[in-house]
Order: sequence, then C-alpha cells, then structure tokens
Amino acid sequence: MQGKVNLITFIVFIVIASTSLRSSLAISFSDISMLNHLTPDQVTLEIKDPVDPKALEQSTAILTEIRPGNSKYCNAANIIDVAKRLGDVTEDKYMVSKEECKAAFDGLIEEDRVCLKNIHARVEAFAKAQRKSVEDMEIPIPGGVAGHTVSPCRAAGCYAPGGRYPLPSSVLMTAVTARAAGCETVVLASPRPAQITLAAAYLAGADLVLCIGGAQAVGAMAYGVKTESGDIIVPPCDVIVGPGNKWVTAAKSVVNGFCGIDMLAGPSEV
Repeated sequence: MQGKVNLITFIVFIVIASTSLRSSLAISFSDISMLNHLTPDQVTLEIKDPVDPKALEQSTAILTEIRPGNSKYCNAANIIDVAKRLGDVTEDKYMVSKEECKAAFDGLIEEDRVCLKNIHARVEAFAKAQRKSVEDMEIPIPGGVAGHTVSPCRAAGCYAPGGRYPLPSSVLMTAVTARAAGCETVVLASPRPAQITLAAAYLAGADLVLCIGGAQAVGAMAYGVKTESGDIIVPPCDVIVGPGNKWVTAAKSVVNGFCGIDMLAGPSEV
C-alpha cells in the first residue's frame, strides 16, 4: 500500500520595494544633531497586533451583511449595496470584463505598455523557476513508499490597492505568480481600478476583475458570490493574497482558516 501526503502550493506574495536616493531627501550633517541618540538598553521591543480592533468590528459587520444568515455564498445584491454605500461603485456593476481590461491596455502609451510587459516577464520567469524547484517526490520505506505531491490551488484571489495611488505591481506580482503556479482561476479585486490596473490585469491573465475593495472584496473572494437566481458569478477562492488597508487586513483575519491567506500585514503606506 502506498501513502502520499498531498501538499497545496500556496501563493507567496513577494513585495519588492525599490528605493531611490535623492539629494533633496538626504540628511545633512547639520541635521544629525536633531536625532535622538539611544543606548542599547533604551531600545524596547514593541509588538503590535496587525489587526485594528475597530476595523475588525466594521469588517466583521460587512462580512455578515454580504453573507446573510451565514450562507454558503455571498449575496450579489448585498455586495452591490455595500459597494455603493462605501463608494466603490455608483452603478449595479462591480465586475470588469476582459474586453474592458484589454481596451485599457491598448489605450496606454507605448512606454507604459513596455514597462508592464517587462515587469510581467521578470515576475513570470522567477515564479516559474520557483514552481520548478518544488517537485513531487517519493522514497521507498519498509512496506511501501512515502512521498508528497505538489498541486496548485484551484482558485486564487488577488487584492490590489486602488484609488489615488494604484499599484499595478501588486496585480502582476500576485496574478502572474498564481498563473505560474498553475491555478485554474485567478480573481482580482481592486477598488475604483485605474486604467493601468486594468491593463495589468489583462496582461496577467486575470479571469475575473472585481472593482470593489475592503472587507466586501475579501468576502467575495473567500466565500464566492451567487445571484438570486442561483448563478455563481465569483467562485470561492482557496487563497487570498495581496496588500490592502486595515479593513482588508481585518477581513483576511476573519476568513483565514476558511481559505488560506498570505499574511496579516501591519500598517503601511497603503
């Protein structure tokens, strides 16, 4: 009798930060005197909970609203109501078609298209190399064999911050990685997505693009979305990755366990 342990390959979201040094931001020697000098014994370890209590309360309420009665799926009409109330959308539409994403890509200036293509190629090359480095294996043991198989998640949910400061890099580093891992379905959520965000979604090959954010987006990807007629328009995702604000982090802490998440990020610029 042969026994194997099935391991799910989770998508690891890697944030690559680049720093530029400019003379206008450099600290001059005259500024050094303004800094506080601390001795080693004055330095203390401060551990903060990445989940804001108030945001957790609000996110939990939103998740309950879009998934009434602890139903299996989120209710499409409820998601629209929440999205309208919180300013994600103004109409009864919160999904962007692949055709609209392609139009967004085609509408970019050549310089931006080339930039996105270059980033896509680099992320994809590294992600494929990572995937290739983890292989199925087995060894003989007394009475049989022991080993493991590595299989991708069925559906991956990717979150990308939107609004005034869109992060197309987040789209590429999550959705492209999911594709390289072999996920059948890639769902992207980004509130009020900018043109370059939709362009990145097209290039990454996202299957579904939701123009909603916050806890409502996390809930939609975690539990899936069903219409009143019973049509499943967003499949439940096995894992949710990507950076977001404190409501995204709080919602991820709630759905963690129901589906996988990358991490609970602390406060940041997003």
